[in-house]
Amino acid sequence: MYQMQSTLSLYEFMDERLERLQAQSDAQLDTLTSEQASSLVANLNLGPIYTILQEQGKGSMSSIPGMEPSSLKTFLGKLDTFIVMTDMLLLPQIGLLLSSTHRSTVQRRAFEVIAAIYKQLYEAVHNPENLYQNPDSLMPRTPDQSHT
Repeated sequence: MYQMQSTLSLYEFMDERLERLQAQSDAQLDTLTSEQASSLVANLNLGPIYTILQEQGKGSMSSIPGMEPSSLKTFLGKLDTFIVMTDMLLLPQIGLLLSSTHRSTVQRRAFEVIAAIYKQLYEAVHNPENLYQNPDSLMPRTPDQSHT
C-alpha cells in the first residue's frame, strides 16, 4: 500500500483514490498496532495485572494473587529486558513495513500502551492504601524513566 500511495501521490487527479488508500493504510496500521500491543501485554504477562488494575476496588492490592511483590518483580524483570532489547518482542510483520515512519509509529503507539499500564501499576504500588512495603525499592523507576 505504501508504494501505491507513493506512486499515486505524483498525480493530481488521483487525490480521491489516494485519500481512500490512505484511510485503508491507516486502518491496517491501527490493526497492526493493536496486535503488537496485545502481543507485548501477553509476552510481558501484563494481562492479569492490567485486569486487576481495572477492577481495583477497596482494600489492599498487595494481597491480591498476582499483585504480590514477587509477581510484580517477575514482570519488572521482563520489562527491564524489554526496555534494553525492544526489538526482541516485535511482531515479524512490523519488519515487513516498507515505510520507516509506519514502523516507528506502530512501535511508538504499542509502547505507549505498555507505558500507560506501567504508570497505572506504579501509581497503585505507591498508593499507601495498597499496603506495599518499600514501594520505591519495588518500583524505583518512575513512569517517565521507563519510557522505551
